[in-house]
Amino acid sequence: MAEWKPIETAPKDGTLIRVGWKEPEDNDIQEWFTMQWGHIAKNGLFPGSVGMWVAPNGAFTWCGDSGHGPTHWSPHPSKGE
Repeated sequence: MAEWKPIETAPKDGTLIRVGWKEPEDNDIQEWFTMQWGHIAKNGLFPGSVGMWVAPNGAFTWCGDSGHGPTHWSPHPSKGE
């Protein structure tokens, strides 16, 4: 599997990637999902936030500026990386 990189370096051009989180003291990603950045995506739980990580089918979002968003990303395996 590809190395996990800081979320700040993730592509925000609609590319499917894996996004996940880990605690600072941990080496392993705790949980990850295949998502892509949606620059106009919204979620009613985060009023005023526009732009967030979105599942490919749109079933759920993950707000990056909530303080509880993903901390890392890696390329999606379908991209051959």
